[in-house]
Amino acid sequence: MLMRWLACGLLLLGGTLLFSQNISIEAINKDYSGKSIDIIVSWNPFMTAPEYTSSEKCNNEGVFLHQFELEFPRVVQFETGIYQAYLYMEPGFHYKVELPEYREKKFDEEISAFFQPVVLPLRVISRTSIATGEEVDEKQDLNYTIARFDTAFTIVNEEVVLNRRMEKQSDVDSMIQNLEVRFSEDTTLFFSSYRRYRYGVLRLNEGKTGLESLSRDYLGPVIREWHPGFIELFRAMFKDFIFYYSSTTDGKELIHQINRTQDLDGARSILMQHPAVWNDTLADMILLQELSDIFYRGDFHKEAILILLDSMVHDAISPKFAIYTSQILKKLSSLVVGFPPPTLTLLDLEGNPCTLSDFEGKYIYLFFGTPEHYGCMMEYPFLQSFHEKHSEYLQVVTVMISEERDELDDFMLRNGYDWKVLHYEGQPGLLSDYMVRAFPTAYLIGRDGNLILSPSTLPSDGFEQQLFRIMRSRGEI
Repeated sequence: MLMRWLACGLLLLGGTLLFSQNISIEAINKDYSGKSIDIIVSWNPFMTAPEYTSSEKCNNEGVFLHQFELEFPRVVQFETGIYQAYLYMEPGFHYKVELPEYREKKFDEEISAFFQPVVLPLRVISRTSIATGEEVDEKQDLNYTIARFDTAFTIVNEEVVLNRRMEKQSDVDSMIQNLEVRFSEDTTLFFSSYRRYRYGVLRLNEGKTGLESLSRDYLGPVIREWHPGFIELFRAMFKDFIFYYSSTTDGKELIHQINRTQDLDGARSILMQHPAVWNDTLADMILLQELSDIFYRGDFHKEAILILLDSMVHDAISPKFAIYTSQILKKLSSLVVGFPPPTLTLLDLEGNPCTLSDFEGKYIYLFFGTPEHYGCMMEYPFLQSFHEKHSEYLQVVTVMISEERDELDDFMLRNGYDWKVLHYEGQPGLLSDYMVRAFPTAYLIGRDGNLILSPSTLPSDGFEQQLFRIMRSRGEI
């Protein structure tokens, strides 16, 4: 879906690059009195990687006002309650917007790995130039134009998809012509390109246009990885490309280049033999997308993928792609044995900030749990035993999921537990980073700060014996 990629867009309107300029946004809704809104600008087209983040608290009257700087027109994301709202914003303007009716995100939703926010565009009431004071209403703003186009496009796209399923013909030429009659007056680079990429999606869904023609006529001839329309078409066109291409005569060596030799130049060369891959940057985009997607499937060796990505960092096609790749590499390697786990900073029960580096020199048994979950409660006596018997070389650290920290104090005191407890404080990204999809979940981190067991066996499943085997293999006991 396009919305999924909106937060990754770096939008260039009219082809003009701008120096950083002030930009501001304002809204009034009494439902938001005292509520916080997180502002996020992301820019990596292959993963969520924020370039700018901030949080603004609405006043008692429900007024939200935030000012920051942008160098380019961008898509800005606003997270509050259950919503993930977005807005196309241009530097040098003040936006008045309408916030949706506030709906609180419940604690169970906050900690759930399966919670999906409600994604929606913010309605622009007016846009005012900070320099001149000139104001335009919502119908003259880009957000309104895109919304109108997407509404019309969705109707014809659904018709094309349905016709294909029913083995009927679609007059796509006529559909595109009708859309252009309504929207071609807007000639800005962003919106003109936006329409063309969407027409590429239409052709793709029709199923009659070959990949080479789609790539050259609709995706190309310029790489615009900052453009959400480009990224949506690119992902749809090249999904599972390595799987299908490697089964052909021209691409059959691709699996060997990735799994066996980790030869970046060889992999690039094989990809560029395909007529739809018209330059080396597109070849690298395919590698980044596909390697990210197949990493967890088991079809390729994880270590081989990480080695290839490391080569792409050091032999990047451009400085931007070096950053994209390094961010992907860090994310994929974060839970791989032999690599450091994701960083965390949480408060202990005394209110002191703690990080995993505070315990370096010991093995760290990192345990995610709750004070109420039955499965967790079965493991806690084992944790206390580990803490009492092995604290000289093993640090038990639990990240406890609880709405109130006082609940944890009572829980630990009532049960006589005294291992290190860190309070999860509304950081859903942490659970995502550690792929905590159920409680309990555990990891074992070595003395050097790198993962040894990812995930680890649980205490009741023989973790103590496994730790002894690891220490014995290292000559420590």
